[in-house]
Amino acid sequence: MKKIQVLLKPQCNEEIQNQFATKFGDQCEFTFQGKETEDAIAAAEVVIGEPEEEEILKAENLRWIQLTWAGADKYTKMKAFPTGVTLTNASGAFGKIISEYVIGNIIALYRELPNYWKNKQKHLWVQKRSSETIYGKNILILGTGDIGRNIAYRMKAFETHVTGIKRTAVPEHLQQMKEFDEVYDLTALDQQLQKADIVIGCLPGTPETKGLLNYERLYSMKKDAILVNVGRGSLIPTEDLIRVLEEGNLKGAVLDVFETEPLPETSPLWNMENVLITPHIAGPSFGGNAGNAEVQAMIWNICMENMERYLNGKKLKNIVRLKDGY
Repeated sequence: MKKIQVLLKPQCNEEIQNQFATKFGDQCEFTFQGKETEDAIAAAEVVIGEPEEEEILKAENLRWIQLTWAGADKYTKMKAFPTGVTLTNASGAFGKIISEYVIGNIIALYRELPNYWKNKQKHLWVQKRSSETIYGKNILILGTGDIGRNIAYRMKAFETHVTGIKRTAVPEHLQQMKEFDEVYDLTALDQQLQKADIVIGCLPGTPETKGLLNYERLYSMKKDAILVNVGRGSLIPTEDLIRVLEEGNLKGAVLDVFETEPLPETSPLWNMENVLITPHIAGPSFGGNAGNAEVQAMIWNICMENMERYLNGKKLKNIVRLKDGY
């Protein structure tokens, strides 16, 4: 029997390579990172990782791409993603670690920790007056998927009121999602923004969510509200956010994603003391020093479970709906 050609683009250690070979070697022939050739790409029926568009177009036998990311907009924005190719993502691997990032940075802003870090470098013993707390706050989470649910679950430990905004209509059985006190669709966004003390963006990048938090909506938020974005940079027009912050209409912002990445060196956001900036690392997976072993293990588990499903003719998990953008 002819073996299925599988190309693994992410770096994986010998242990992971052996796991793939042991579990699926009877049916699959694997090509790992560093051994890629044009022939391997052209022959691949399955690609695990994030191939470039030109690679996809060369892969004449391609039937399935398993991403190691949760976001799939790189592919949903393609003008001609090939028909007959299934795209799946790694949703479910990032919720826990991103929720830690969100809560940690909110606490840092509330307790003015960046100022204390600066003072430490100067050997200054200066107490700040701020002692804000998450406890009892109204939390608005834009996005009720894996990341949004994980954030909501952990926010409940602070005795907060957590509201979720879902991009699409909310079926009756989801109106009482256990992690949230209430869930609405986007038609309720304007009303809920005005009530929230903390707004957290973790929506996918779609035409409907592009520029969703524009100047008018940001300005309508409470003057002492905090804005967090760990979803897609397209959610918030950068210039609108800068304007609102310069006018003093938000307490602060935590930003891991931006319209343009890297964030230009000339952006005023860099010099704002009430803005915390990180270079798209809230949900680290593969690559350099930003990788996280626990997250990587969850990603590989998702890949292997889907590989087993694929070989047994079962429906794959985390199928990306190209027309919806996620």
